[in-house]
Amino acid sequence: MGIIKSIALFLLLIALLTLTAISQISGLGQPSNVEVKSQITQATDKINIEQKQFCTITPYEEIQDVYSNCFYYHNYTSCVNTTGANTDCSLQQDILAYKCKTGEASVAKNETRCNPENKFVFSINQWNMEIRKQIDFSDWGPCIYSTENNCLIVTCVSNDDGAFRGQFTDCRGGKSCQKFVICDDSIKTFYKNSREEFVEEDPTFYLPKLEIKDAEK
Repeated sequence: MGIIKSIALFLLLIALLTLTAISQISGLGQPSNVEVKSQITQATDKINIEQKQFCTITPYEEIQDVYSNCFYYHNYTSCVNTTGANTDCSLQQDILAYKCKTGEASVAKNETRCNPENKFVFSINQWNMEIRKQIDFSDWGPCIYSTENNCLIVTCVSNDDGAFRGQFTDCRGGKSCQKFVICDDSIKTFYKNSREEFVEEDPTFYLPKLEIKDAEK
């Protein structure tokens, strides 16, 4: 009976130690706060484009040197030589002040890292109404935007056929790209693959097409 109790206590102790270790490991490196920021750009007089950023704020401790005033005592003998060499001498002392490291201190700091959401939300003001649309390119490829002729231009390049490590480069050399021309009274979509210019219909564009959808208000 005593052996069974000892085995049970031993197994219970192992379980408690395992749970403690797991909880400590899971708590390491966890961010203390995550902020969602929105970057809104006035593309044209009637069109705004918005992109969210998810910012992780992680606290950490930094060891910094502490400096203070230090003093150097310079002792020397001074002679006035009134009756000959090395006569009428006295001990003198000069005190020199300078900055020196006196210790170290731990300073609490925060590290902020922001990652943009792979989604553009744009709003068009039409006849005193706001139309909200979105382009979600999370599973397609990186997109950039610009303005041209008072319209918002969104250009996207496919991860499968053009993007370089998830980054937008260009749409030349047979890359699969889409371009959205968003004006206050129309939205048009253009494609290109083997050709150099964008067209509304490109038979060489074989990838699934990126779509504009309604956005939540």
